Amino acid sequence: MPPRRAPSAPPGPRVSRRLRGLPPSDEFTLYEARQYIHYMNVNVKKKIKYNLAKREDLGEWAYRVDRRNQRQHFFPGQIILAVHAHPQTVLDKAFNDQDVATTHQSPVAAKMRVMVVLHETFTGLLCLPMYTHQSSTPLPPARWAEMVSISHNLTWQGNTRWAGLPLRMTIHNTQYAHNSFIHLTEPIHVQLESRICDVGYMSGGEYCRLMDLLQYKEDELRNQAFALYGSTYNKHALHSWQPTPGQRLNNTRLQSTMNSFAQMRWTLHG
Repeated sequence: MPPRRAPSAPPGPRVSRRLRGLPPSDEFTLYEARQYIHYMNVNVKKKIKYNLAKREDLGEWAYRVDRRNQRQHFFPGQIILAVHAHPQTVLDKAFNDQDVATTHQSPVAAKMRVMVVLHETFTGLLCLPMYTHQSSTPLPPARWAEMVSISHNLTWQGNTRWAGLPLRMTIHNTQYAHNSFIHLTEPIHVQLESRICDVGYMSGGEYCRLMDLLQYKEDELRNQAFALYGSTYNKHALHSWQPTPGQRLNNTRLQSTMNSFAQMRWTLHG
């Protein structure tokens, strides 16, 4: 019979600080902190980076908002401020820009973005981003065809004539742009564990109109996609409803009902 092998020694502790989930040197550490946001009645847990040699905080490493209370503060048609992160593709960004981070997978850029809430999901909010497009570089017509203007100014005509007159909104804080554009084709999912600020709202009727525009644009793009396969997504979709350039739709019974139902909620939030 072959000789019995001696039992293997248990593996030693991991040497790599990275594999142990530690900072690259003993000069840095992480400590836990807590925050309570009074006006929203939510708790926030944080991990803070700390420089032991200089005895100073280096900013947040991670944070998590308690979403159990967070969910009750948001509703369809609300306008919020939340983090919008995406791959960093701007080649002329300044070195060490504070909105850009280098990760193992890709350089990432992030900023606080104004968005309109479409609806809730199990883990967060599905939103459409809003931009001001104040750059001197003109946008192509195909780009404008994916957007709808929105403003609190009833005299502003916007740049998206295909969608009718601009949607109306109410903004609580004057620091945010009052003339903007909602991107119908760039939905963003916002986690409830993230920081979300209330910025304003749309009336129920205007939210209903936004959803009509969104459905119209989605049907249009889906028909284009199915056409590439020689098929039709829904041949009746584009004929069921269409926006009227240069006009604001009269309130339908559904829009009027949604306005009445939503007024109490927005009065409480105001």
